[in-house]
Amino acid sequence: MAKKNFSAGSTKSGVLNNDGGEKLREIQAKTQYNFKYIPKDKIIPNPKNEQYTQDGIEALKESILVNGLRHNLSVLYDAETDQYRLISGERRYHAICQMTDKEYRDNFPAGIPCKVEKSDISDIDEEIMLISANHDVRESSMEVKRWEVSRLLELYEAKKLKGEIKNIHAEIASQLNISERQARKYTTAEKLIPELSELLNSNGIDLNQADKFGKLDEDAQKTILSIIQKNGTIENAEFQSIKKLSEERADEARQYKKQLDSATKEIEDKKHTIELLEQKINDFQSNGNSKEKQPDKDEMVKFAMQAKEKAEREKAKMEAQVEKLKQQQKEKEQRQTSISDSELKRINSIAKLEQSLNLLENNFDILKNNKSIIKNDAELKIRVEILKDRLVDLIENL
Repeated sequence: MAKKNFSAGSTKSGVLNNDGGEKLREIQAKTQYNFKYIPKDKIIPNPKNEQYTQDGIEALKESILVNGLRHNLSVLYDAETDQYRLISGERRYHAICQMTDKEYRDNFPAGIPCKVEKSDISDIDEEIMLISANHDVRESSMEVKRWEVSRLLELYEAKKLKGEIKNIHAEIASQLNISERQARKYTTAEKLIPELSELLNSNGIDLNQADKFGKLDEDAQKTILSIIQKNGTIENAEFQSIKKLSEERADEARQYKKQLDSATKEIEDKKHTIELLEQKINDFQSNGNSKEKQPDKDEMVKFAMQAKEKAEREKAKMEAQVEKLKQQQKEKEQRQTSISDSELKRINSIAKLEQSLNLLENNFDILKNNKSIIKNDAELKIRVEILKDRLVDLIENL
């Protein structure tokens, strides 16, 4: 008797065979992924999900009723409460909870399909998992993406302190499926002044611009903001000019700190010298049983006191220098540091001149290596001669 070859179809044998396949896949899922059907009243929302909006729930409910649940929920089991806390699927869970009892029973007779994550993870790892899961299933706004990176940065800094990881930005990149370089750009964007930060959130500037602007000081960023507000955008030459001024200010700040640190250290050294000399003077004066002759002892006390007075004068001089440095720095900070329109035009002109000279210098070898072509092409030769005359005239009028 020939064997019957059953396949998934409308026959009872076919249905049974298909059901058997479903059962097998369910067993495999339970074994490999800790997959379970969980009643909705055993699942609780996760307070860490509050950062993510729960809009479009009604539309999602209708989609699940029509198309089924396309992605399982991800949960953690809490043995103390005998409940499952959501990691991923908050919107799906709320959509299912809005169904009528009949709709719920018809669509989820055994409960909601969930992947139960390992319950022995730390609070930090739970939140990392939650952020990563939400990022994978949502099309987030720039503001939310920035929050994700910022929060992951805090979480991974805590893990790095424990020695659990080494490269924070590499870990963030891995969780959010972005490059490490892009993760660093998000981090730099957190240094933007509030107005530029808001522009980034509203797509007034892009992440690449935010990365460049965030590396500059507050005054430079305010100047950039004023230009964008005035013109709607900022030219590269304008940015480069502002960047140059910002770098000059940063260099001045480094020099100030270096001078201040050096003077402060010298004051501490003089203070220590004075304390040692005072101790030595006290020892000389109180040591009545010393074998030293009185004239010699008096001479040593006199010498130590002179050295102490000199150290005190030098200490006072250094303290006055520190006060002067601090006053100069205070005056600089109080002075208006925004760039005037005339100054901006001047530095923009310098930036454009530098670009033009760089272009000429970088391409000069092309002209030099093609002398024969220029020589045999009348039009090119005339253009080079005109350029030479113009350069000579420029140099003579400098």
